[in-house]
Amino acid sequence: MGVLALPDHIVYLIVEYPTVLTLIVTLISTALAIITSTFFTFSVKEALRHHLSGSSITLFKLRTAIALSRPTWILRWRFLKLSALTLVVYAMVTFLSTSWSTFLLPTLVRWPVKTFGTELDLGSVTFANQLSTDLKISEANSAPTFDAISVLTLLSGIAAVGVQGGVETSSMFSFNGVSYNQSTGGVLPAIEEYSGSSTPSDSAVGLAFTGGKVPVNTSFNWGRLGRDAGTQGITKNYTVTQQGLTANVTCQLIDRSQNTFSVTPYPVPGPTGSNMTFITWETVANCSGNLNSMTYYTIGGANGLPDDATEGLLPTVVCPSPNSMTFNPYKFEIFMSGLYKYNFLPTIVCEVVPYLTIVNVTYNGGIISVDRIGASSSATSSSNLPVSQFIVNIMNYQAGINQATSTNTIGNFLTAYGSNNVSVMYNELENYWRGITEFSSTQLRSGYSTLGVPSNMTRSTSGTMYITTYGWQSQSYTYIFLLVMLTMIWGATILAASYSLMQEKSTASDPSFDFSDPVDLIIAASGGRLESQLCDNDEDQEDHREDIIVRFEDVTDEMGKRIRKRLVTVVPRHVRRPLDKARSSSAVCAVYRHPG
Repeated sequence: MGVLALPDHIVYLIVEYPTVLTLIVTLISTALAIITSTFFTFSVKEALRHHLSGSSITLFKLRTAIALSRPTWILRWRFLKLSALTLVVYAMVTFLSTSWSTFLLPTLVRWPVKTFGTELDLGSVTFANQLSTDLKISEANSAPTFDAISVLTLLSGIAAVGVQGGVETSSMFSFNGVSYNQSTGGVLPAIEEYSGSSTPSDSAVGLAFTGGKVPVNTSFNWGRLGRDAGTQGITKNYTVTQQGLTANVTCQLIDRSQNTFSVTPYPVPGPTGSNMTFITWETVANCSGNLNSMTYYTIGGANGLPDDATEGLLPTVVCPSPNSMTFNPYKFEIFMSGLYKYNFLPTIVCEVVPYLTIVNVTYNGGIISVDRIGASSSATSSSNLPVSQFIVNIMNYQAGINQATSTNTIGNFLTAYGSNNVSVMYNELENYWRGITEFSSTQLRSGYSTLGVPSNMTRSTSGTMYITTYGWQSQSYTYIFLLVMLTMIWGATILAASYSLMQEKSTASDPSFDFSDPVDLIIAASGGRLESQLCDNDEDQEDHREDIIVRFEDVTDEMGKRIRKRLVTVVPRHVRRPLDKARSSSAVCAVYRHPG
């Protein structure tokens, strides 16, 4: 779809002074309409003047010629074709000003510009090898990095919960200066103005990344209109096809025939007289023979137990351990069980299936929105081992710090928004863990894109930038209609002018005579004694007077010089008789009294 866009400085003036644009376009369109109609009527009049010189026509056709040259319209049911012709010409000339105004007035257009670029491919073998090496090197020091993003990790899961307490919500999640609609979708911004922080990340790259400028490698295809490069317009939005990473998460009651989950407390009395107990909780998850464990610390009363009303424990363990030989990157499980004030949540297992997918990302109004594609789509592939290990490490760390000495952050969230409905809680937890999965992959992309991505770790991206600006759209039906109409008018003008020039070369005519001028027409009719031949006293002829055939003849002086025109009647051949003038006049009337 072709778009002719105005330069930005003109667009800004239009936005600031809209009435001035209307005034200017109206003045220009009025002038063009006057010029167009003047050329058209003059050419048509000249063509008809040459055509009428010496030709025999009926009075109604003469009237039609006058109407076309003025222009005006006539309506006779007996002459529908000629009447329709005058109506069409009159309408076209009358609406010339409106046509030019509509044709010239720039309107808001949505101009698509193609984008192309590259991004980090989380599924590439080269990246998987690099990430595996980095995970081994930083295994002992990964906690500080996770601690720096722990709050963001929690918020990413909470923001992804689109339904809270059975009520659909709309939330935003911000990371590194970028705002996402509910969740990151596992993508990294591919548009410069949406790339977020401009602060250099220094040495905090790779797994150590906590924030900073991430370069964007996206270009725009302006086509042949290179001069339009950089056009901003009024607003811009983008749609880019990128690689995302998400997960299918399914939460359900534990199947104890395949899995077990145990929570064992080890209380230690507090200081003498403190009436408190320090409790160490050892939680062990067994998923089909694979083990993983977590340790939690809480404070209880003098009896060695937490208070059911004010204190709660929500132990969470990912199984199997991401560092075990049996870890499955394509599917892992999260065990959860609510105790004390969170006992509304039974022991459940959330199965997580991470996968890479192709998503359509919309950049609009400073917010990034990701359209999800189901795991069954052909555009998806399983996550590789190092990426899944990184995601599980973050989940493990987050599960540990969510639990405080007396409460749990996720437990409090479920208490507020879903404790009365098990299915609602399941849905909230599924979205929570999916949101963390997507944020983890976005954080991973950011860290490994900060210093640029090697070509053997990249994949291509493509999309469209939509610029809202003022201009003209080539495939608009309105413009096509107006262009056809203006072309017809100018085409008729050129044809009429060409006909006049050819006739002028072959047969000279009197340019001083204007057949559409009432005065010239009266003089010509009087010179031809037309009034004596219209049978004024015959009422039967009133409907047929327009059928009388007439012709313009030259009147010359004694020297043979043409001095004026006269309009005379022409007697049809089949009624011509060797009669005198009086009888000829009667014969004309007789013919139109009994036509045929």
